[in-house]
Amino acid sequence: MVLLSGLRVLLELSLQLAVILLLLPAMFWLGEDVPALLVGRAVAPLRERYGRMTAFWRLTLRHGLPLEDGLMLALVLLVLLCLAGLSIVMPDVGAVMGAWLADPLLMGSVLLAGAFWAVPGPLWWMHGRCCLVLCLTEAFIVLAAPGVTGLRGVQQLLLAAPGSSLAGTALCCAVALALTTSLPDRQTLADDMVARGQPVGRLARDQRQVIVGVYHAGWSLLLGDLLLPVLFGLEGPGGVLGLSVRFVGGSVLVALGQMTGMRRHGRFVALLLGLAGLMALAGRFAV
Repeated sequence: MVLLSGLRVLLELSLQLAVILLLLPAMFWLGEDVPALLVGRAVAPLRERYGRMTAFWRLTLRHGLPLEDGLMLALVLLVLLCLAGLSIVMPDVGAVMGAWLADPLLMGSVLLAGAFWAVPGPLWWMHGRCCLVLCLTEAFIVLAAPGVTGLRGVQQLLLAAPGSSLAGTALCCAVALALTTSLPDRQTLADDMVARGQPVGRLARDQRQVIVGVYHAGWSLLLGDLLLPVLFGLEGPGGVLGLSVRFVGGSVLVALGQMTGMRRHGRFVALLLGLAGLMALAGRFAV
């Protein structure tokens, strides 16, 4: 009986991972190519993204990955499994992961740690600022909804009390995190690999860039989970649709932060965090 339950859990996680891997090229296209398209730059079609991702997995299976890159990839795939909020065969698995593992501070810290692992030098002060915003996000969520665990708990509370100030608190924190995103871009990654004397062959560089791109996808999904928490943890096809909508929402926040230049204005971030704190206090005293 225990073996059967373990096999069912393994099947559920495998199906969830398959859905995420199927959506990853579309995530890359939405997160990287669409913003470039909006500013008038030519981009490759979506089918080319799928071709590149297929080539990445084929080369990875054939030649393997360095230990460091392999650990980074495994870590971010685990984060995506937690943040996806899917339930395909066994809703209990998604509920447990969403309640205990899909915590904004935990998942955000893992993503920042992976980004720092990839590029440890130039962005350390930006990582520190982003960590501070993550900690405040966690504190405000706990203040607005004491006893709530994980993003699944946030979703259940918002469904039970649609007018809760928790939604506004999460929204302000999502925008603040989008404006303090500190994950490295492709050029920063390439420059750092050269500066550290790492192998800069095309294969090694492309593999590392894909892995860092998956971290960007995970960060956009985290922002989308905070922006639209009511769509977290849906079951069946609705879960896949909710995942897609949340990722698009998070990608829009990141793109707006980059295109408007608001990331340079720390006072606006402080204003957002102050507003989130006031909403959290209002919700706490209302309870």
